[in-house]
Amino acid sequence: MSTLALGRTYPETGTIHTTVTGVKRWRALIVGFALGFPVFFYLLLLAIPVFRYGHFPNYVTPYDWFGNVARIIESTGSIQDMVPIILNEWLLEIGYMDMNYGHGIAEWSLSLVPHKILLVSLTGALIGLNLGLMIDRLEAAGSTIQQCLRAGSSGILTSVGALFTGLTNATLFSIACCSTPSWVGSLAILGVETSSAFALEPYGTAGSAVGIAMLLASALWLAHGGVQSTPASLRSTKGTQSC
Repeated sequence: MSTLALGRTYPETGTIHTTVTGVKRWRALIVGFALGFPVFFYLLLLAIPVFRYGHFPNYVTPYDWFGNVARIIESTGSIQDMVPIILNEWLLEIGYMDMNYGHGIAEWSLSLVPHKILLVSLTGALIGLNLGLMIDRLEAAGSTIQQCLRAGSSGILTSVGALFTGLTNATLFSIACCSTPSWVGSLAILGVETSSAFALEPYGTAGSAVGIAMLLASALWLAHGGVQSTPASLRSTKGTQSC
């Protein structure tokens, strides 16, 4: 049974079912964000050292990720050792090579790591889901103050979650930071004091998990608001349209 509100039909179901329905209804938007957000994210990361150091990238190095993973699996006996090694394998490197030192030295670079790309893509998909559910809630509730406040608080939660996940999955390198490509190296390039950035290094995985959890919580919060926001007068009673 469903309710017709402002020209759109909304199911009278629980929070989880409402979220699943939102995924189906907004799947095109979700897929678009899942594919587009990583492109935007890595272009933004690439722009940061260009503006910071004033050099456009002058080299691109692809890596045989599948071949390297196969060799790691073949030569590493312990799965416990194998997994972190595979997770740190690069797919592509883009950067600026300073040729004033012998064969050249990378002044800065951006590396693409498959599992981090997947996490960024998941972040984009959750942003798309939150946006779709937010549109649903505003339309279903007639843009009342209560629903606008719910959408606003969810927007803040989504933004903070995306920030946490984005920062902890950044993979920039700068020779000035004496660091391998990592999220703390990215913080240092952004201007955070190097000692402070490296003090945060152990919390990268936790920060990424918190970011994803915040994005999921935001979606569930919006879905729960949709369940609660339908006025009793619009529910499936005499005089309402239902299906």
